[in-house]
Amino acid sequence: MASKSSSSGSSPPSQYSSPSPLARPKPWYRHITLDLLLQILANSVFHPWITLIFYLCLASIHKHREPMAYYTLYYTAFLAVVEMSGWINHRITYGRHRRVEWEKEVAVITGGGSGLGRVLAQMFLRKGAKVAILDVKEPDAQVEEEMERWDLIWVKVDVGGLEDVRMAVDRVIDELGSPTILVNNAATPVNGLPLLCSPGKPSSLSPDQARETLAINAMSHFNMLSVLLPRLTSSPKGAHIVTISSILAHLAPACLADYTSSKAAVSSLHQTLYHELRNNPDPSVFARVKTLLVEPGQLDTQLFADNTSVPFYAHFFGPVIEAKDLAKEIVRTIERGDGGVIRTPFYTKCMPFYGAMPGTFQLFMRWFSGIDEAIIEKTKRSP
Repeated sequence: MASKSSSSGSSPPSQYSSPSPLARPKPWYRHITLDLLLQILANSVFHPWITLIFYLCLASIHKHREPMAYYTLYYTAFLAVVEMSGWINHRITYGRHRRVEWEKEVAVITGGGSGLGRVLAQMFLRKGAKVAILDVKEPDAQVEEEMERWDLIWVKVDVGGLEDVRMAVDRVIDELGSPTILVNNAATPVNGLPLLCSPGKPSSLSPDQARETLAINAMSHFNMLSVLLPRLTSSPKGAHIVTISSILAHLAPACLADYTSSKAAVSSLHQTLYHELRNNPDPSVFARVKTLLVEPGQLDTQLFADNTSVPFYAHFFGPVIEAKDLAKEIVRTIERGDGGVIRTPFYTKCMPFYGAMPGTFQLFMRWFSGIDEAIIEKTKRSP
């Protein structure tokens, strides 16, 4: 399955052919969400350039000495200071950008056979990068065709095993070159089982099930970093390390002990890696190697398909995110040569403050969102 360079007459790779069961047409009212309203406000009354235009309109009709004009100018200056402060804070926290040249980038994506990983692979290919998909499944017919026309290889491997990862990485290096982008995305299907047995919940999570989840969702990150980190940190072009976690790492819903434990582990691993890079004796390492932590809400992928049930109003505050939208944000951040943290939708950005809230407020929010009753147990699902 050796990859071949794309020819000038080839069409760009198509979208992955396995649509998500959640990716069906939504009624119009499902498109009206808190995120949409906030986006409208952020691009109107909370945008300094828009408010500046309003001030200039007042000045054009010779009302620039009116109190309204002064208030508008002060408000514009305040918004500009806030935006500039945010930019400075981000720059100090994550350092200067690295230069990304897609034609010279080699991306390794674990769990790239479906869902978010597959969408990212497609987007990287369209940008001109070389892509290696590491997945436990065999490639489908569409991927086989694309591997004949693009710099794409598919390695069937269990990323939970260190020796298997070493052999897979050796093959990637031989066929595509030294990787510069690592996307740790592999994940197992959700078990959705409680820790406690009860009359209404006769089955519980077994240690073997938890071990399997932790091996793929968490240990695969350690395995990939163990093998690739020396190459990524020594790359003269720089590198990006992308960790796909989940906002559930901060929420820990009932019946998801193995999944949330694994996501909390990889979020902590990512933060530790970031601080190690920042405190590296060689300052150029932190400047060249960018880390990107992705903690989204529920995605429209197979991982949680038919596994969740939330109140009807929950979709307004926490809409299901389309994988392509999240992938676009990840690709945009990498293209800027930037690091950071991506949390979407809006409620996920508030999660760092959740733990500091009073216990009664936390309990109310959990009840209101229905998060602890959201997982449908396997015994209750239709056969």
